[in-house]
Amino acid sequence: MFTGRCLLAVLDHNFHLFRKKIDGKFKKLYSKWSGNWRAETVKEDNSYSYWPPLIAEILCKRAEDLETATRHVTVSPTNPQNLAPTIAMRESPTTEDLVAARLSRFKQQTSQKSE
Repeated sequence: MFTGRCLLAVLDHNFHLFRKKIDGKFKKLYSKWSGNWRAETVKEDNSYSYWPPLIAEILCKRAEDLETATRHVTVSPTNPQNLAPTIAMRESPTTEDLVAARLSRFKQQTSQKSE
């Protein structure tokens, strides 16, 4: 299900990426991060002409499928969830180590007390 949603998002993004800009038409956008307003040109409306053939293909494939929809499906090794368990490019420390290293703002480190 997740992979299907990702693929649909990619298709939608790629299909609408190069929409034409409408000459002389602008919209205003506010950036909360910078606190500034900016003008951006308005693009043509999205068209979903790819949607009916895609749905027809999905329904045909489903009608031809003889197995139940609730069958167990193994996750591909190239699936992003199998590539890395975290976004850090190294092993994560254990929870116990993180808890032990955590300091309260009211506690001082032992090295500071001895000084």
